[in-house]
Amino acid sequence: MVSRIILLSLLLLIFISCTSQTAKLLGGSDKEIYDSIKSELSKKKTLYIFGGPRFSKVEDMLLTLQVRYPYSEYTRETYLINGDVSYRTKDYYDAIDDYEMFIEEQPNHPKINYAKYMIIKSYSELMTTKDKDISPSKKVIDLFNNLSIEMKDSQYFSEIEQIYGKANILLLERTIYIANFYLKKESYDSSLKRIIESEKSIKSLISSNPEAQFIKIYCILMIDPKTDKTKLIDDYVTNFPKQVGYIDDLYETLK
Repeated sequence: MVSRIILLSLLLLIFISCTSQTAKLLGGSDKEIYDSIKSELSKKKTLYIFGGPRFSKVEDMLLTLQVRYPYSEYTRETYLINGDVSYRTKDYYDAIDDYEMFIEEQPNHPKINYAKYMIIKSYSELMTTKDKDISPSKKVIDLFNNLSIEMKDSQYFSEIEQIYGKANILLLERTIYIANFYLKKESYDSSLKRIIESEKSIKSLISSNPEAQFIKIYCILMIDPKTDKTKLIDDYVTNFPKQVGYIDDLYETLK
């Protein structure tokens, strides 16, 4: 009984506090609402129930900011903040959409580089080794290859480079995995296609990887009867002389 009274008292205090804050918010300036949003987002999770940001409250405050101050400089960050909320709640595709909308609507905003960084970071969260979807890794590589000089000079570039490196390795691993899958099914066209497609993004990694090159050459040997088989195999032996197993498999195609 005592514990129930304590719990009810605690909930009542929280309700009174929230009501007071809401009333203050509705009467606040655009900067006060904006500061309240940033303050809420900066909260760290401490307890399972009561710790961390209350994202529903952030959404309410954003709506208030938009309705009451549609032309405020702080309202310009609406999509950016929505992106941060989506990212924090692990809705990464929604986050990407919000950050892209922010960039489209606010091309000269000082936080543009942050939005671009968060798009890459969101894609990095979608990169996985558990399925066949390699599009997030390819998107990170494409975005990295098209970074502006300003972005490369920004505070975010160091972390972006790390994400880019991870994307390269992951794309190589997934490419080999999928190509091998089709190779075992003797779907040589499909297997070769995976290697060739990934070469557009990670040519140096594909070229220097003995397994990827074996798959590529083996598939060509099986598909194209007019190819110079001996030359292809000799080139592989020259580049990867220690890959005895792969070399033997390639020579088997000559018999």
